Amino acid sequence: MTESHGDSLVGILEQITPFRFLSLDEKRALAPHLQRVEFAPGHTIIQQGAAGDRSVYLIVQGEVEVLDRAKAPSPRLQVIEAGHYVGEWEPLFEEPRVYEVRTLSHCVCYVVPGERFMELVQTSRAFAQALGVILRDRQGIFAAFDGFTVELLRSATQGFIPLARIIERYEALQPALHPLVSHSSEIDFEALEYAVRRLPANITRVLALQLTDQLPGGFPRPDAFFPMVETAARRRDIWELLPGKNVVLLRDGASDLFDLVTCICLYCVEARKIRRRLEDPETIERLAALATGSAKTGDDGQGAPGGLPFSPAEYRRLCAVWHDEAPQRLWEIVRHNEMFSITVQRRKNTYNSLRSELWTAQVGSAARELMGVHPSGFPADLPVHIISSNTHSVTNCLNPWYGANAVRIVEWAGKNGHPLVNESWHDRSDLVYALAREFFLAHPSEAEEAFNVARANGIVRLRETASTGIQVQLVDTAQVDTAAIDPALRGGAFLRSVIVNIDYAFGEQAQHIIRNLLMLFGTNVQSISFLGKAGALCGNRGDLLVPTAFIAQTTDQFEPVPAPTHRRIAELQSRIPGRAIHQGPLLTVNGTLLQNRTMLQFYRRIWGCIGLEMEGFHYYRQVVESQQLGVVPDHVALRCAYYVSDLPMDASASLSARLASVEGVPPLYAITRQILSEIISEQYALR
Repeated sequence: MTESHGDSLVGILEQITPFRFLSLDEKRALAPHLQRVEFAPGHTIIQQGAAGDRSVYLIVQGEVEVLDRAKAPSPRLQVIEAGHYVGEWEPLFEEPRVYEVRTLSHCVCYVVPGERFMELVQTSRAFAQALGVILRDRQGIFAAFDGFTVELLRSATQGFIPLARIIERYEALQPALHPLVSHSSEIDFEALEYAVRRLPANITRVLALQLTDQLPGGFPRPDAFFPMVETAARRRDIWELLPGKNVVLLRDGASDLFDLVTCICLYCVEARKIRRRLEDPETIERLAALATGSAKTGDDGQGAPGGLPFSPAEYRRLCAVWHDEAPQRLWEIVRHNEMFSITVQRRKNTYNSLRSELWTAQVGSAARELMGVHPSGFPADLPVHIISSNTHSVTNCLNPWYGANAVRIVEWAGKNGHPLVNESWHDRSDLVYALAREFFLAHPSEAEEAFNVARANGIVRLRETASTGIQVQLVDTAQVDTAAIDPALRGGAFLRSVIVNIDYAFGEQAQHIIRNLLMLFGTNVQSISFLGKAGALCGNRGDLLVPTAFIAQTTDQFEPVPAPTHRRIAELQSRIPGRAIHQGPLLTVNGTLLQNRTMLQFYRRIWGCIGLEMEGFHYYRQVVESQQLGVVPDHVALRCAYYVSDLPMDASASLSARLASVEGVPPLYAITRQILSEIISEQYALR
């Protein structure tokens, strides 16, 4: 290629966005890879559905049309003129060709190989960002998400959610956790189980759902009047006001609303598939007999019990969702017909405290009981360390009961043939923590003893959460017997300080919770640590993610996080050998079902995201604001680390597939130990 020809190609690249944002050296390096091709009018450049073609076409002369051959007649979606490009979608999102591209006139194009195009995305941040603007703002690749969000929020504001219309919006999302959403008959059992575990236990027979942030007048203590409705995998306050009518107490922020409604949508899509299999009169009669107990429930050898239209494998999957209640639940689904009435009532212009404020008042009272003074009266030299983690890892590591009973717990598990004993555990204390819950179920008195030992060591648990769903533990470190705590943390004694450990907040609720905590403890706050679990766009389950930034998916607002030191990363790695530590931006999403493969690929490719979660941006933005306003000191130590609980791009390791203890416990406790050891080494003197 001659120098003048190379300069000519550089000039062409300078006329086309996003290629114009490449540096001059990058343009010159790309020029030799460009292949000039000409097409006659009516020529198909890109064949819809083709899987092997990954080329990107720069149009320098003529124009092309984009057609959707999947529809008859095939509509023209758009016309692309010279000075633009086409074909970037497939290499970027790793999909077959989505549409057909055909010339309308004589066209001259330069072809960029797909692999070379992706190299530019990965190596040139300016190129990637310019491409992202085109995809998001001009091509509207997130239009389905925006449409769902707007429709749901508008409906909630008006007080009634038209579920049929919302379900249509949901189906257009193609959620990554619901891969069979568009399949008319194949039941997505993993997605169904995921949703059912996060919905009211009576979802198959409830007809009316009243979503509110305030209980009905006259019922300040609903437990005294109404039966509580459980949810297996999502803490919600739900009561059955009447047979078929639930009231659901929403948390602060919109995330809880998004989560609940998307789970209902998923359930309705799959329940409809189930119901259509059972709709003929003979099947309904057999199902009614099974549900009422007037027919045997054993397998007849031809399929599901009683000749129901499910294979044995399918019926086992239904039993995994509803266990022995499966026949009754199927009978309810047939009669229910996915007929939900959903109303929304939120308070406006009220002097009544929000639940996050009531929760904060409870934390303040508990702190006064523990320390002898309300946080507003804490001495200036009493450090407070806030940790957002879970309900067990921090206090387990600081409770001497576990060290004293570790051998007995493992011996009990071994005698009972517990499978966890045969797993490979780098730190045997992790095995003890993993077994503890089942040990307590088998020995209830031991649970009480562990609680009493914790209390004697300055660890207080708040039982009441003011319907926030967020449990709290407070620790007076001066009372902790450090000679008997987690072995990795032994060796010295704490000077007096307060650790405030809070359970995971839920989405936007995080900003309300952390804001109130920071105002409560103010200038005494010495460190803030976020220990979370996240979906990863790289690596494996059990790996660790250390964020360098948080990105709000709804706005693409970017918040850089102070980089951890090499020493911190090395120490963390030593605590979890064999697992990888990934560093990069994390995406904060509105909900676990509000993402699809296109979105995930976009943020992985364009923004370099290593994973996604739901609270990080809200937490961190509030911390920065509090520092800038002087609510907390600007030198507050900040620590953020997540363990990989799922791989949303991998159906076999998504949230709908359970996380094994040996995958989740070691990284969780590795991060916990790192946080506590840093608090000890940086803020306390060893005696």
